[in-house]
Amino acid sequence: MLIYNVTSKVEARQHAAWLGWMERAYLPAVMESGTVEKYHLTRLLGVDDTEGPTYALLMTFKSRMVFDIYQEKYALGHQKAIKDKWGEAVLSFPSILDVVLKG
Repeated sequence: MLIYNVTSKVEARQHAAWLGWMERAYLPAVMESGTVEKYHLTRLLGVDDTEGPTYALLMTFKSRMVFDIYQEKYALGHQKAIKDKWGEAVLSFPSILDVVLKG
C-alpha cells in the first residue's frame, strides 16, 4: 500500500474558497480516476498559520502499480487544475509514503 501525500500552504484570504473547491471539485475528480482507494484531507496543527493554514492530503493506493497509473494518466492534470485555479495562493509539495506496518 502506498500513500501519496500532498502538503499545501493556503493563503489565509483564499482558505474558505479553496476548502470548498477541494470538497466540491478537486477531490471528486481525484476519486473519479478510480485509482485512489480513499483520502484524508488533514490540517496541520502546531504550525505557524500566520499567512494561512497548512493541509496534508493523504491519498491511499492499493499498490505501486496503481499509483503509477495515477501518475501517468491523472496526476499532471490534477496538479494543473490546482495551479490554474489558485496560482501562487496555494503552494504544494508531494511525497510518497510506503506503508511498512499497519495496525
